[in-house]
Amino acid sequence: MTTEENFMKPCIAIQVFPHVGCEQKLREITAGMEEEGIPCAIVTSSEQDAVKLAFQGACDSRLGVGLGVGEQSVSIHYAKLPPEQPLFVLNGYGSVQEWRCYGYNAARLVKGIPFKKTSKDSGVTQSSDSADLYRTISSMVAKILQEFAQGHGKV
Repeated sequence: MTTEENFMKPCIAIQVFPHVGCEQKLREITAGMEEEGIPCAIVTSSEQDAVKLAFQGACDSRLGVGLGVGEQSVSIHYAKLPPEQPLFVLNGYGSVQEWRCYGYNAARLVKGIPFKKTSKDSGVTQSSDSADLYRTISSMVAKILQEFAQGHGKV
């Protein structure tokens, strides 16, 4: 999915600052999400900071997961985390494998399954211990999905 109208359906929101090479990044990111079976919607923005883009995407997404694509960084955020504390940040331009891995990991956050590691973990920083973070986020996502299934409001 690639239009703003698709935010009505549960999907990961990808906020993008348009730049040279953006299409290739998006192709790999969305392929990773597609392979995991999670839909996405892409929105362009004038914001350049990938962390801010990711947080905005997480707030816009009914799944609570956003991915920000800036010119020199990519970030994954979860709506229940503080705006300045993204889940993952890839500093620097990145590689095809890293972009696809970010697509996988955004989708895996929604699914509540363990994250994949990139071949070059040196460029990827995690905001805290990944095992504790995984358990915390997994329980939050499960609770939100359960409440949504029971009709206790919008997600």
